[in-house]
Amino acid sequence: MSRIKILLLCVPVALAGLGVALHATWRMAALERALQGADAEAREAGRAFVQTLQGEHAERQRIALDRRRAVALDMAAARRDRLLGLLATGAAGLLGAALSVMARISAEVEEDRRHVRAAGGDHGPDRS
Repeated sequence: MSRIKILLLCVPVALAGLGVALHATWRMAALERALQGADAEAREAGRAFVQTLQGEHAERQRIALDRRRAVALDMAAARRDRLLGLLATGAAGLLGAALSVMARISAEVEEDRRHVRAAGGDHGPDRS
């Protein structure tokens, strides 16, 4: 396998993995900002509930906690996506290196076969 074929195989996988990892990182940053806002809202709703002990504040507190839970679940998904993207990038690098080594070994074996044929020593397998 030529180096160009190896690159054509591995570079798109590496770029896709890197793209997924970067997108997940940006998503996590946005979600962290949203979580900070939800935390502030939940604290305010909690203070209001304690001050008045009225049902409407309890409902606001529940809604704020539901929002925080949704953001936390999105953050977990973004972390998973970032990890998968980094793993795909690393796997593409390892695959490229392995294919390159195998191509080099194959080329050396073929070169050795040509030398043996040129020397006239290729008489087939030994059947002694």
